[in-house]
Amino acid sequence: MFSKLLATVPLMLATWAVWPDTVTIKDEALVKGPKIRLGEIAELRGEHAATLAELDVGPAATPGNAKIVDAALLLSRIQNTGVDVSNMEVQGAKSVRATTLSLELTPEVIAEDLREFIATQMPWDAADATVDVYPPAKSEILPDGQVAIRWMPNPEYGWVGPEVFRGELVVDGAVKKALLCKATIQAYGEVVVAAQDIPRGAVISQADLTTERRTLGVSKEAGFTRPADLIGAVAKTSIFTGQLISRRQVEAPKLVKRNQIVSVEVSYGALVVRARARALADGREGDLVPCATLESKEMFQGVVRKDGTVVVD
Repeated sequence: MFSKLLATVPLMLATWAVWPDTVTIKDEALVKGPKIRLGEIAELRGEHAATLAELDVGPAATPGNAKIVDAALLLSRIQNTGVDVSNMEVQGAKSVRATTLSLELTPEVIAEDLREFIATQMPWDAADATVDVYPPAKSEILPDGQVAIRWMPNPEYGWVGPEVFRGELVVDGAVKKALLCKATIQAYGEVVVAAQDIPRGAVISQADLTTERRTLGVSKEAGFTRPADLIGAVAKTSIFTGQLISRRQVEAPKLVKRNQIVSVEVSYGALVVRARARALADGREGDLVPCATLESKEMFQGVVRKDGTVVVD
């Protein structure tokens, strides 16, 4: 009995050695895309199964949609690889419906992602701001994979008021689509307001100022948050009690007036020479003003320092 079994082994091995490649086509299949691989739409057996599984049989449908692939096309693709199809069995369906895998990003998911991005980027504490995000009108259909949204705000945006944010939809590290999503940020904080009427031209003092919690304007630069930043400034317009003081309503005080005799400093290395001269124009801190020497009337220019001294480089 055992000898008979041994005698059949060579025959079995010979049969296995010539066992044909078998391609069994599925009726329906899910494919990743953007190309359809033979191994996704057919069951493969035989010597060339591993190689045939990676065979590109054509472009896939767009994510979420299907494409019909005929068996005749598959056989043609296999022949082009150099595989001997005369010893191959093709069975199963006459065609396969290949549906491309997809992911759906709903408007709600997109809006929540933008909300989280804003919360991490805005200069306001979450307790001092409200964020309203307006979801896009429709879902975004994407290829299957690891999805992320890369938001790109306008660099000029002050993180308060309405803004349209541009986003890139990234799948497995590659940008697939762009989208737009609108949001409005409202921030609240302590701002400086007038404690009493301040007439035009008046020098602002501590007694003129107080702070209140208010809605911030369209830019965080619109007002002041510290009274100290306003003390000594000059009101360009009349400011009334309770009014938010904006940067457009004030200006730095004039430290130098036209025809005023001013102190002048000239540096020569470590040597500093001090003199006096006549200012020929008004000047505030940082202004470049023309001056004339008292004796020779020779003209020169210098920068007004915080203490009113004109510094000549």
